[in-house]
Amino acid sequence: LLADSLYSAQNNPDRVLRVMTEIARATGSQGVVDGQFREFIISQSDEEGAVDASSIEYVSRKKEGELHACAAACGAILGGGSEAEIEKLRSYGLYAGTIQGMLHGIGRNQKGVREMVENLRALALKEVESFKKREIEAISSLVQPELSFV
Repeated sequence: LLADSLYSAQNNPDRVLRVMTEIARATGSQGVVDGQFREFIISQSDEEGAVDASSIEYVSRKKEGELHACAAACGAILGGGSEAEIEKLRSYGLYAGTIQGMLHGIGRNQKGVREMVENLRALALKEVESFKKREIEAISSLVQPELSFV
């Protein structure tokens, strides 16, 4: 769909190809598929509540984090961002998505999740420090999670 769209005909075809590569990587065996597999393995565990925070973080990073990272990077690529901007937004997306996965996905009520979310939030905000103030406010609102239910 992306390759056949009007957008690709009017824009830089190299950018469109790069976006398609980003999407394939994020959704494939190194991204979402890996996260789904790990989540399945965890769900087959005999012990209720035996999931540690690092496993929760890994699954969340692969499932939600990789998709958010891909979306942020693709927006920067199609928008003509520099390599540095693309990488900063990719990292920001990875952290923001991982936070969302940890707060709403597997093991959201496990011990240690709240602290990991706060650490990820700080890392995410550090990635966008170099952007303009107006841009930072809009972007950083994505990592202002409601932690009251964790």
